[in-house]
Amino acid sequence: MFRAINGAFAERIKYILKKELTQIFRDKRMRAIIFIPPILQLIVLGYAASTDVRHISTAVLDADRTEISRQFIKEFDSGIYFDVTHYLSSPKEADPLIDRGEVSTFIYIKKGFGESIKAGKSAGALIIVDGTDSSTASVVLNYVNRIVASYLDKMLKEKSAMLRGMTTEDGAPIMFSTVSLDERTWYNEDLKSRNFYIPGIFGLLLVLIGVMLTSMAIVKEREVGTLEQIIVTPIRSYELIIGKLLPFTIIGYIDVVLILLVAVFWFRVPFEGSVIFLFGATAFFLLPALGIGLFISTISATQQEAMMSTFLFLFPAMMLSGFVFPIESMPWIIRVLTYLNPLRYMMTILRGIFLKGTGPAEHMFDLLGLLLLGILVIGLSSVRFTKRMK
Repeated sequence: MFRAINGAFAERIKYILKKELTQIFRDKRMRAIIFIPPILQLIVLGYAASTDVRHISTAVLDADRTEISRQFIKEFDSGIYFDVTHYLSSPKEADPLIDRGEVSTFIYIKKGFGESIKAGKSAGALIIVDGTDSSTASVVLNYVNRIVASYLDKMLKEKSAMLRGMTTEDGAPIMFSTVSLDERTWYNEDLKSRNFYIPGIFGLLLVLIGVMLTSMAIVKEREVGTLEQIIVTPIRSYELIIGKLLPFTIIGYIDVVLILLVAVFWFRVPFEGSVIFLFGATAFFLLPALGIGLFISTISATQQEAMMSTFLFLFPAMMLSGFVFPIESMPWIIRVLTYLNPLRYMMTILRGIFLKGTGPAEHMFDLLGLLLLGILVIGLSSVRFTKRMK
C-alpha cells in the first residue's frame, strides 16, 4: 500500500517537473534569463566591485626644490598608487583642481624640508586628500602613510650606514635600533578586494535567480491560466509546490556551476574549499530563496509586480548581508535584523569556501540559520499558496 502511494506521489511529482522544465526551456525569454544574465552580471560586477585604488591623480607643490624633496616626490610617483599629473607654483592652484575632480590628492612640500631631514628634525609637508568618498580617502591616506614610512626607513638606513663605525665624544659607538616586522596576510595574500567581492556576487546572483525565476514563472502560469488547469487535477497542493520548486532547484545548480567556472577561471579567484560542500550549502540556501519566490508569487498579480517585489527584497537583503558594509559596524538593532536574511549566512559560507577552504564544521551556525529560515519561509509561503489555490 505504502509502495503504491509512494509510486503515485513520485509519478505526480515527475509529471509536474517534466511539464515545468518543458515550459521553462520552451520560452526563449526564460532561457535567456536563466543562463545569459548571471554570467554577464558576474563579469560586469566582478570588474566594477573593487575597492583597490590605483593611479590616484596627484598635484605637487615643491617649495623646497632640493634633491631630498625631489626624492620624496619620486617615492609617490614611481609606484602604482599615485600619478603626479600637476606641478604647481602656489597652494591656491590646488583648490580649483580638487573642486573640479582633476586631482584627488595634493602634496605640498614646505621650504626647509631637506635641511630638516638632514638635521634629523621634523620636516614640514602637507598632504590634502579629497574626502568626498570617505572609503577611497581612507585608502589613499593609508597609502600615504605607508609610502612616508618606507621613505623614512630608507633615510634611517642611509644615515646609520654613514655613521657606522663612528663614536660619540666619550668613545662609545653610535648605535641605531631597528624593528624587523614580519607581516603575514592569510587567505588573501595579495589583498585583492575582488577575491572578497566575487564570492559575494556569487550569492547575490544565486538569490536573484532563485527568487525572480520562481515568482515570475508561477505568476505567468496564473496569467495564462495553466495553473488553474493543474489545480483541477487530483494533484495535492504540497505535490504541486514541490513540483514547482524542483525545476528551479535544478536551474540554480546549473547556474552555480557556470558562475563557479567564471569566478575561478576568468577572474582567478582562489577556490580552496570543497565543491561538494558548496553544492550542499547551495541546497540549504535555495530553501529560503525559493520560498521567498513562492511567497512573492502569492502577492503578485502580474510578472511586472513579481519583478518589482523581487528587487524590493533584493536591495535590503544585499545591504544587510555584509556584502558592502561589515555587519559588525552596524547598530545592534540592524545586526539583529540580519539574522532574518538568508543572504547573510550564504555570504559567510561562500567566502569561507573560496578563500579559507572551510567546511561544514566551521559553518554549522550558518547552515542551521538557513535551514530554520527555509522551513519558516517555505511553510508560510505554502500556506498562502494553498489558500490562493482554493
